[in-house]
Amino acid sequence: MNRTTDTVTTLAVEHASPELPDIIEAIGSDRFGPQLLAYLHQMCGADHCAVFQFGTDSLSQVVVGSHDGTNAARQQATRYVDQQYWRKDPAMCEAQSRVRLKEPVIIRVDIDDLADTDLRENIYPHIRERLVIAGRRRESAFGLSILRSDVHGAFTDGDIHRLGSVAEVLVSLLAKHADIVLHRPNIALALTSLPEIESCMLAMTDLPRREAQVCARVLYGLSTIGIALDLSVGEESVKTYRKRAYQRLQIGCGRELLTWYLTLWSEWKGRIFFGAGAQPAPHLTLN
Repeated sequence: MNRTTDTVTTLAVEHASPELPDIIEAIGSDRFGPQLLAYLHQMCGADHCAVFQFGTDSLSQVVVGSHDGTNAARQQATRYVDQQYWRKDPAMCEAQSRVRLKEPVIIRVDIDDLADTDLRENIYPHIRERLVIAGRRRESAFGLSILRSDVHGAFTDGDIHRLGSVAEVLVSLLAKHADIVLHRPNIALALTSLPEIESCMLAMTDLPRREAQVCARVLYGLSTIGIALDLSVGEESVKTYRKRAYQRLQIGCGRELLTWYLTLWSEWKGRIFFGAGAQPAPHLTLN
């Protein structure tokens, strides 16, 4: 046992490589969180889990869930982030310092030993013990928080060894899921942001600029007179630009324009987004 500080110890864990097909298949979908939690519950009896991504001076939620199906973990994680409890959480501070290392680490926290009463009572009520797997992939750093309730007691050494054997794989899966989810095109912008609509029309079509601008405003929901006022042109000019654009696109009405545009927008976002053996983790203990 190598004591690196007064409260941190480092232990080796054995290597194993179980397959994670259900989690892998769920990457990028809403099923990822439940599959991750089901896996963690089976492996170490996890009651709750939360995945956080570290920013330069920020923390964001990626996945949160409770095995009992309640919203408890999500409520606590939201409070944890919004009220910046993570800034004074010794486990998260340790995780942030450790993610600079090449290999992931596991940080173990006995909730009863937390000196901060506010953190212990408001963020971790009814929680017996917490593990945080900290690691990075390329420029992205993550903390996977795994919790067991008072009812189920502390993690065993076997639980921690099993987690350590797949820590690197888990961090890789988290990074892939976060990359997809956090950069997923926001469909709401497709029809609620005029700059978004117009940028897509200009980037993805050969329509003359005025025709593209008129079509963008039709999609945005402006009337003929509204488009005329917005572009400082006459109503008849708007009708002419719209008619010419529809002819070029081989469509006959606004509904067909909408269907055509949504397909175009998906292709545009796709171009922007995609462009034309795990080792065990060291084990740290915080008391």
